[in-house]
Amino acid sequence: MITLHHLKPREKGGKAEHRTPLCRPCHKQLHAVFSNADLARSLDSIERLRSEPMLQPFLKWIRKQKPGRNFRADLSHSHPYRRRRK
Repeated sequence: MITLHHLKPREKGGKAEHRTPLCRPCHKQLHAVFSNADLARSLDSIERLRSEPMLQPFLKWIRKQKPGRNFRADLSHSHPYRRRRK
């Protein structure tokens, strides 16, 4: 399934023309790994997203998956909104 990702997040002023199509697993992974502030600040183009070092293991893995497979995405331990368990 294809979703539309705001290259500039809506909360940072992104509009409909700032969207790009992404598969659902990739879209989920972006928001699990990066905050909207990170996405707005330095990951505002598809080229930058593709070259981001933190996404390389995921991109290498997702290319091997069958189309249409469903995935679950958890927040990264380094995500700023991740709650730390004691």
